[in-house]
Amino acid sequence: MRASCRAAAAIATVLLSTGAARAEGEWRPVVAKEGVRVEQRLAPDRILPELRATVEIDAGIFEVLAVIRDVPRQTEWMADCVESRRLREEGSAVSVLYNRTGAPWPVSDRDVVLRAETILLEHEAIARVRFANVADPAAPPIDGFVRMPRLVGEYELAALAPDRTRVVYRLDIDPGGSLPAWAVTRTTRDTPLYTLLGLRRQVSATRGDYADSISTWRLLR
Repeated sequence: MRASCRAAAAIATVLLSTGAARAEGEWRPVVAKEGVRVEQRLAPDRILPELRATVEIDAGIFEVLAVIRDVPRQTEWMADCVESRRLREEGSAVSVLYNRTGAPWPVSDRDVVLRAETILLEHEAIARVRFANVADPAAPPIDGFVRMPRLVGEYELAALAPDRTRVVYRLDIDPGGSLPAWAVTRTTRDTPLYTLLGLRRQVSATRGDYADSISTWRLLR
């Protein structure tokens, strides 16, 4: 059996085992742990399901936003992130960044260039950080890494109270290449789960570090 066929079979097995294949377009639970809930749904013409994870964090909306937007420190909390750097700014709300996700041998690391935009909804206590993969000459593909053909998603932050924020993390990903079954499980379950667990820990650990950023975003609201 070819590698691509084996990968497709492994993905199908994982999806069936989680129950995600029962209804295309319907969100199905994957895992719930330490206050984080992960769901997935099948999407047409996608190798992997769309992912959605939710958590509530005891911090103000702009504290959480400041942590998410601190690109160089994403390696401290984002699941399996081993490199994250800002390539350039395109105004105050848009960044182009490079991100690399580490993987155990024999799976190759995945990398991607993202355009990320921060959106504040006027008259609503909601902020969104939307991101999508782009091609950029500042970060061409690197030998030994697999450039992800698709990575689209967002962090949606909703202020539940002055010191309480709900975060919904959405992810639509094609990691490229072939993946063994354990790597598929890691991507569809562990990535959103440990990203939000890490975000909650990072917000707590960095409290007080982002006073200037928080003040700036409050003024823009």
